[in-house]
Amino acid sequence: MKAAGRSGRVEGRAAPPRLRTAARVTAAVFGAYGFAWGLAAFGAELGALAGMAPAEAVTASSLLALVVLPVASLWAFAVPRVTVGWAVLGGGGVLLIAASQFAGMVGP
Repeated sequence: MKAAGRSGRVEGRAAPPRLRTAARVTAAVFGAYGFAWGLAAFGAELGALAGMAPAEAVTASSLLALVVLPVASLWAFAVPRVTVGWAVLGGGGVLLIAASQFAGMVGP
């Protein structure tokens, strides 16, 4: 049996290609969607706080999210490590949604 490296994994054994591909696909689909959703929610709250009409704020932030969604999906395949992709997309989406909830509580 081979010795475990610094990462805790057994040297010479990587995840199967199907598992790596499935992790990237799920990051591209669900992580990018969550990130775009959080961006749309946060942008709508910021727009409303900035004095825009609520419908205009939602429309503007949704259009921005529609541009970000395919870029984030493609980035999920381009990033060298899938864990980084999940951390940025999933974590960023959660942070943006939490920030939009906080902005909604602080606003008028």
